[in-house]
Amino acid sequence: MQKPSNMMIEEENKTAQILVRISEEEREEWKRAAETNDVSMSEMIRSTVGGYVKTVLYCTHPEEFRRTYPWSAFCDKCGERLSG
Repeated sequence: MQKPSNMMIEEENKTAQILVRISEEEREEWKRAAETNDVSMSEMIRSTVGGYVKTVLYCTHPEEFRRTYPWSAFCDKCGERLSG
């Protein structure tokens, strides 16, 4: 019996789906880009969108922009409260 690859196990842990309508040309480009990076198209989309979401929703500024107090930390660049 063949052992499942890590990629197959990771895919099995993903249960929610979204539908994105793109042109056939875009789909082929996305597929080629994923193959070039040796990842599935789903993984490429997840990592790209995931990175974007993190930069929009969470502070990603370097430590030098942070003020730290015993009760919390704040980013002077975006005003995000980083811990409590």
